[in-house]
Amino acid sequence: MNAKKTICTLAVGMLFTAATPAFADPPRWAPAHGYRHNDKVVVTKHRHFAPAQRHVVVSRPVVVRRTVVVERPVYVRRPVFVHYAPAPVYVEPHPAVVFGALGGAIIGAAIGNQIGGGAPAPTAIGAVVGGTIGAHAPTW
Repeated sequence: MNAKKTICTLAVGMLFTAATPAFADPPRWAPAHGYRHNDKVVVTKHRHFAPAQRHVVVSRPVVVRRTVVVERPVYVRRPVFVHYAPAPVYVEPHPAVVFGALGGAIIGAAIGNQIGGGAPAPTAIGAVVGGTIGAHAPTW
């Protein structure tokens, strides 16, 4: 019962807190912002002064003729060097690397199966680790 009253009291308090900005402005009839004086018409007189007359004298600009010499760029042909990259060479992996990766994956899967008790996740992790180690093992 006390929890229900507490929740209701908090809800009412939150509603009043959210509604407080509505009480901030005075009503339309209040004299706070000069609302009583809205019915009066204010007439202002604007005086327009005539701008000062300015006399502009236009004269021809002074032109000085000068000869400008622009040298043309000189283009030099340079020899073109063509570089051909060697053709790519595809090499098949050494059979020992393939068999080492395959043997390492099998041994790793067996060890992972033993450690994990037959669960598939440790078996897969063991196969990946064993295959990686078997592929990078030194060949004699």
